[in-house]
Parts: sequence; C-alpha cells; structure tokens
Amino acid sequence: GSNAVNPNTSQVSSFTQFKTETPGSSAKYQQCVNIGSQEAAHEALRHAQGAFFVSIVIGQIAGLLVCKTRWLSIKSQGMQNKFMLFGIGTEVMLVLFLCYCEPLNVGLGTRNLRLVHFFPAIPFAILIVCFDEARKALMRMTSRESVDPISGQKVRGKGWIERNFGY
Repeated sequence: GSNAVNPNTSQVSSFTQFKTETPGSSAKYQQCVNIGSQEAAHEALRHAQGAFFVSIVIGQIAGLLVCKTRWLSIKSQGMQNKFMLFGIGTEVMLVLFLCYCEPLNVGLGTRNLRLVHFFPAIPFAILIVCFDEARKALMRMTSRESVDPISGQKVRGKGWIERNFGY
C-alpha cells in the first residue's frame, strides 16, 4: 500500500477500500494489490511450464523403455540398441538446450530450471516401468508353454493376462 512503482512494468501497487455487503456492519476493509506477487506468480508459471515440458520427456523415455519388448523384461533384454540409446541421449540434450537457451526461454514462455524441477516426474516414470515389468512377469507366469512333439518347437498358449492386458 505504499504506492511503489515497479521499474520493469511501471505498475503501481495500491490498495482500495470497500464496504462489506453484510447488513448492519459498517466495517471497512482494505485490499492491497501487490505487484510483487503478480510477478512472482508469472515467474512461477514460467518455471512450471519448463518443468512440465521436462516431465513429458521423462515420461516419453519411460514409455520407450516399456514398449521396448512385449514379453521380455528390460533386465533380460538389456540395453543393446545403440540407435535407441542415441535417441534417448539426443532427446535429453534437446531438452537441456530448450530449457537453458535464453532466447528460446522467451519464445517458449519458460525459465531456466533448477535440478529439483526435474525430480517430480521421476517417481511416475519409475511407476510406469515397474507396472509394466510386473505385467510382463505375470504374462510369462500365466501363459502355458508346451513342446510340439512333431517339430520340437515351443508352443505358447496365451494366458488370461496376455489375452486381456497384452498388446
């Protein structure tokens, strides 16, 4: 309420007095318009937009790991695909470039992120991977395997989990 002027926007902080609508009350209230909180909210929004962008990319990486195989675990399959690793590395480098390149921050409406802004999406990515690994393990446990006596090949019959949750 000191009629301070913001040097960046030339906005003046002020307060207004108003009466309540309660019958029989004559109390006056003062409401302060704080320009500092408006700027803080705007900056928080820009940080949140950048953090949300990073969380989408982390979720995409988790989705890539999940969709790598339909049947095998990541542990048994391994991470041998060099093109996939190159793609993940390129995606991470692109995210870092978009987050920390100052001219792009203005265009995208984001701000430089701290390391802690990367953390909120990680538990969800872990949850996605753990859920899918459990789904794959249940599919392997409930599907029947037998050996064809004529050809000697393994024949796998789809179990309930694979019929209903497999893709």
